[in-house]
Amino acid sequence: MNKKFKFQLNGMTFELPTKHIQTENWAGEKLKNPIIRMNQTATANVMKQYVKKMYPKVVVSATSSSFSMGNSVDIYLSDEMGNGVDKNIVENVNNFGRQFVYGYFDGMTDMYEHVSKENQTDSGTQIDAGVKFLSVNNRAKHGSLPDVVRMLVQMTTTENYNFGKLSITEAIKKAKYFGASELNINKALKLMA
Repeated sequence: MNKKFKFQLNGMTFELPTKHIQTENWAGEKLKNPIIRMNQTATANVMKQYVKKMYPKVVVSATSSSFSMGNSVDIYLSDEMGNGVDKNIVENVNNFGRQFVYGYFDGMTDMYEHVSKENQTDSGTQIDAGVKFLSVNNRAKHGSLPDVVRMLVQMTTTENYNFGKLSITEAIKKAKYFGASELNINKALKLMA
């Protein structure tokens, strides 16, 4: 059973698995105040919750990854037809997520610069920013249902692709070639009907 805890941030309630709250120090001694560890998976989770609460009609996908010496979170925003959303929504989501990023890449020095942050929940619980890179994308995630809808609509109604306007049968073949699953293609066809 995966236990969860709730916390308030910016007047909203969020929920995370208890593995993201630290109650003991590295020596096993109980901390006076717990710390919420916002690594890449916790940040992707909270940002997805944020978008769903703030913008219920926006389709949101979140992915996170870790790699040598860092991690990243990618957020994708679109409508159900795969179109981008208002740039103010993207900016708002990006600003919300920045509190979980612990620095920035400085191209002039070719170094990642760490920034000291004092983040906390509405009740004063410390939040430890643990994301190296955050990207908020104003498009559907590749291969997602909204992306497949967008692909099929554009392939059958526009000249946006270098192969020109296609029949729905040919568009389905191309969408499969571009990585669309059979399940998402079938769902997309129902949405387009």
